[in-house]
Amino acid sequence: MILQRDPHGFRDDAKKFIAKIKELGVDTCTENNLTASFKHVLFLEFIHNSHPALSYKRFVKCIIYDVLNSIIAIIHKRERYFHLNIRSMVEHLARISLQKIDNGGDFDITVRTVDFENLKITNTNENWVYMHQQYKQACSWIHSSSKVTLNITSSFTELLSADSKSNTTKLSKHLHMLTSELLKILFNYYEDEIKTAFYRTRVEMKYLVGKHNYEIFIKDHP
Repeated sequence: MILQRDPHGFRDDAKKFIAKIKELGVDTCTENNLTASFKHVLFLEFIHNSHPALSYKRFVKCIIYDVLNSIIAIIHKRERYFHLNIRSMVEHLARISLQKIDNGGDFDITVRTVDFENLKITNTNENWVYMHQQYKQACSWIHSSSKVTLNITSSFTELLSADSKSNTTKLSKHLHMLTSELLKILFNYYEDEIKTAFYRTRVEMKYLVGKHNYEIFIKDHP
């Protein structure tokens, strides 16, 4: 019966994650948002591990790494590091969409502004306007732009404690929205792999990606 209720161990993994989050004393909204993003990680990890020959496998694994580090950055109140992971996440997603291949050249997988502009024009069923906005905002944080409010006057002791202007609730909502939009784009590139991985366990997919994202997948990929 236990295996039938949790055939892939997703619920057990989520339960352990929630228990760890609760130990840190975050508010309920932050807990829910971080848990949702963690479930998205479980979804991508399952697709990654279920298909040894998955295309752009390293980029998918890097996205997983970026989401996990974004969660850590939120918990530790490191907003600039949070945005570094956001930028990396969007870049890896763009590399998949652009079919970038790393052949060892210095600029093989570089994502340029013109690439984002092309994605907006050619991939109209994907929210690249939003993704490019997230990328540009993240770059502003990383490059210490005057557009963002970095704690540049903070002392060593203050930075040792935290380095964030935004509260954890706001950042966790930001991450949840981003990972949701990211999944919607990845649905287009891994439709067959997703259908194969969850052939007999669609309810598990719905549990991981959420009702809204699941319904989008079913509608767009019948």
